Amino acid sequence: MLRTRAIPLAKSIARPVQQTQRRGYAAGGAGGASNLPLALGIAGIAGLAGYVYMDRSTRAAASANANEYADRAKDAAGQAKGYVNERASAASANTNEYLGRARDAVEDAAAKAKGYANERTSAASANLNEAIDRDPSASSTGEDLKNKAQAVGAAVSANANEAVGEAKNAVTDAKNAVTGPFDQERKAAGEAGAGIVAALVKNKWADFKLEKVEPYNHNTNIYTFSFPDPNAAAGGVTASALLVKSSDSQACVDDKGKPVIRPYTPISPQDQKGTMQLMVKVYPEGKMSQHIAHLKPGETLSFKGPIAKYPYKPNEFPHGVAIGGGSGITPMYQMITHSLNLPEDKTKWTLMFANVTEKDILLRERWDKLAKEHPDRLQVVYSLDKPGYFWKGEKGYITKDMIQKYLPKDNAKDVKFFVCGPPGQYAAVCGPKDGMKQGEIKGALGELQYDNDHVFKF
Repeated sequence: MLRTRAIPLAKSIARPVQQTQRRGYAAGGAGGASNLPLALGIAGIAGLAGYVYMDRSTRAAASANANEYADRAKDAAGQAKGYVNERASAASANTNEYLGRARDAVEDAAAKAKGYANERTSAASANLNEAIDRDPSASSTGEDLKNKAQAVGAAVSANANEAVGEAKNAVTDAKNAVTGPFDQERKAAGEAGAGIVAALVKNKWADFKLEKVEPYNHNTNIYTFSFPDPNAAAGGVTASALLVKSSDSQACVDDKGKPVIRPYTPISPQDQKGTMQLMVKVYPEGKMSQHIAHLKPGETLSFKGPIAKYPYKPNEFPHGVAIGGGSGITPMYQMITHSLNLPEDKTKWTLMFANVTEKDILLRERWDKLAKEHPDRLQVVYSLDKPGYFWKGEKGYITKDMIQKYLPKDNAKDVKFFVCGPPGQYAAVCGPKDGMKQGEIKGALGELQYDNDHVFKF
């Protein structure tokens, strides 16, 4: 229990009086006994002075403590705002995470500040009661002091509430700064998912439930996964991918016993609420594709992302040429459908899609429908390694001459190429990537003298 200055001071005043009485001396006028009320009165005044001194110190300390916690909350809110401004193109999940941290800091500040004030007020009141118990004649003064103690406690609590309120306002300001200009910027850039709640979290794995499986052809299926929050969407910029692994850490592992992780690009819009679709081609030796193929509705798969690949902006270039092969068509589908759905976007597209046989052409009915709906903006070219007798499209690999054949005649040098497919196609069309870097432009596009400013490798 805290000690006040009142008790030692009262004792120091009363002790000489008691000693005087024991020696038989008396103060002038009223006799020795008359000194006792005077001493008690002086003790009460001293107690009041000591208690006020302590409460002032307590109030100042508690206020400073509350302000310190409030400042920490404000700093957390500022960090949230700064993080979002710095990462304006990142997933909104990160925004929610940092704003959540700021709100947690506010709640923590409130609890600690109020607790500190209550603790100090209770301690002071206990000290006061102890002083009154030792000196019952000071009870009348004690009631006044109790009232003052309660007033001090209320003032400290109000101070803490004010500081916490300021911190909460700081969080609100940060959130408004995020959901205002940030959303406007995203909408101006044509980014899907502006203002939505993101189901994907960039640095954390999340399990989504498999709802249904739709066979597409002999070796490819479309899988629909649902989000825990039906109002959430995948989120992320166009074009972006996500990482996939088994929900059971031991169900799909590599030769070293480590979980297999693979990137996939959803074919559903990033702002689609409640669910997303993956198109997965099942390979005989593909550990992850085989794992997904054996999932049953109701089971889950772990996802993390999104991983931004190419931040598409409407009207960034007049003509885009997408060269894809096999399952490498999914990022092309995500980007081109997004572009065609933007009313203000005038970008024209040519899709050159290479496959082995006609039945291997993924999303063909969707591509044909888009080309019919947007004849002025989309041209689709299919090429087959093993065409049937009645095939009327292109034949063989995508070569330099085939690319030149479909380049726009008026601005062949002002074209942006996007390539995604098997390693052999990369080597023939644009050269392989250099790890995570784009690498030198070789192959057919290198021969046509296009550089990294005009070519992007997914």
